[in-house]
Amino acid sequence: MTFLERYLIAVDKCYVQSLNDSETEPYKSKYEARKLFEELYDVDIGDKSDNLEKEFQTLDLIEEDDKKKFIMIQSDQQAKELSVSKKHRYLIHLLLDYHIAAIYSDTEERSEGESRLRSILTSIEQALHHPLLCSLSLNLLNQLILIRTSFEQYNDAIEIAKQTEDLYNKSLVIEPYLLREIIHIDTSIQADDRRQEFEQTYTHTLFYLAQIYGKLDQKNESANYCRLTLERQLTMFDTNHSKHFDPFDWATNCATLSQYYMTNHDFATARHCLMCADKMLENVPSTHAENDKLAERIASFKRCWVKYAVNLLSDSSDRLLQAADRDVNPNEIVRSSTTPQFQFKLSLPPPTITCSFILDYDQARQVFLFAMDKIDSAKSYYILDGFVTDHVELCQDTSQLYSKLVFFESNIDRKCKMHKRRIDLLSTLCGEISEEHYLYIMRQLLFELGECYSMLLDLKLEQKNDLNSNKTIEKISHLTKLGISTFERFLSTMNDKKTKEKPETYADEYVRPVLLAHFYIARFYSKFIDNRLENLQQSLNQYKIIVNYVDKHPNSREYIEQEYSICKEMIDLLPLKLEKLRQIK
Repeated sequence: MTFLERYLIAVDKCYVQSLNDSETEPYKSKYEARKLFEELYDVDIGDKSDNLEKEFQTLDLIEEDDKKKFIMIQSDQQAKELSVSKKHRYLIHLLLDYHIAAIYSDTEERSEGESRLRSILTSIEQALHHPLLCSLSLNLLNQLILIRTSFEQYNDAIEIAKQTEDLYNKSLVIEPYLLREIIHIDTSIQADDRRQEFEQTYTHTLFYLAQIYGKLDQKNESANYCRLTLERQLTMFDTNHSKHFDPFDWATNCATLSQYYMTNHDFATARHCLMCADKMLENVPSTHAENDKLAERIASFKRCWVKYAVNLLSDSSDRLLQAADRDVNPNEIVRSSTTPQFQFKLSLPPPTITCSFILDYDQARQVFLFAMDKIDSAKSYYILDGFVTDHVELCQDTSQLYSKLVFFESNIDRKCKMHKRRIDLLSTLCGEISEEHYLYIMRQLLFELGECYSMLLDLKLEQKNDLNSNKTIEKISHLTKLGISTFERFLSTMNDKKTKEKPETYADEYVRPVLLAHFYIARFYSKFIDNRLENLQQSLNQYKIIVNYVDKHPNSREYIEQEYSICKEMIDLLPLKLEKLRQIK
């Protein structure tokens, strides 16, 4: 067996077979590969090709600071090390050192791996862009990026990536050899195949940068590198280098990228990304083993479309409100655009949903119906029995779609019907899921349900002309009691499980929801038409709970600044109103 054959067996064990290692022995193949690489140090390399000897004419091996180092020389310059065999042997040792260092890093010995990688880098840093060293240099720098990132040293990783970018730019005028060609240059390999392998490795660099900038919360940079990564991967797909391209991963990353543009109000680009993601899924082979995975991803993308619709309706209503407040054209708030910032080279069908901001009910209804179709389809996969969280989130999206549609509706009766549908949906869910097992979800549902009762009550009060009729009083009273009981149930989920006592201090994430619940309850009590004296006293008590909590926990005021001021006013005004009612009574 030749040296190259033994090397390729070690590579296959390290990077391919290791993917199938069991959870009980996750690094079995990695350790075996390391042993194979170590055994190769003393194995005879065999004959060198003429091409290899030619490449070594521009690569010299010197000793500097007690360490051997490669440097670039001109072909007509005299090398200090005349022996090609010595240079070749040392370069192969560096190649083996690289794989062993990478194994240390992969097997949770990152510090040891980094130390070994930096030692190799010292030996080649003056000749990084030599055709024989280019691929080794790029792979090595990528490993260092990963290690620095794992230590959360993101700025260090970015600095290494800058070296990688410089190396890549210099490589554009040469033909980098494959890693295995450090051992033996294979003349049967086409130049285009070598370049594609190198391009794929650099694509990994850009992908790592997308992740790093995401960690640093530099979302613009992260999105830009994600886009560059997707564009480069798509080029490989177009040029039939399918071994480097995974349509499933590409589609997933493209759908993820859409979320960035969506949250930045760029619905044209977000829509383009989602359409490309859907299109690419058509290229995923529907093998039996991957059927469920593909079905899950299709359902997941439908949820992305739902988020797109919810955000489009929400941003559109906010845009119209801000324009009305400032008495300006809505385009002066956020300009509506139908042109994406970039276009991936895929053949797409005509879009079935707008990317322009919504201006009226008819336009809003089209977006609503589009999203409801996606929700119904996604629910066929995310059933309640087995996907509780996902199913509930789809139901919450449905509720939000009705809520956003209400803004564009002018008819109060239809507005009321929409809120009633939200109430039916959320109250049914509250009865179907376990509070013990899904406490966080239950709290979300109860709070939103309470808000629905509040909005419906306000509409009913706006709708009724005769507030003194027994029928009207009964309806208002019924809604008010339901709202109060819903928020009281929400508050009870915060109580100690054993003592049932309310906590003296709430976690930061719950301070605003809890105090808002008391605020809503206070408002509900003030809406009762009958028993005004008793109910206004209850309302005053709720306002006092809020003020007392904030006074005892001054830092909590920032969570409820506006409502706190209203509470203070109500505590001053309500006693006067109560006194007047007592006098009348």
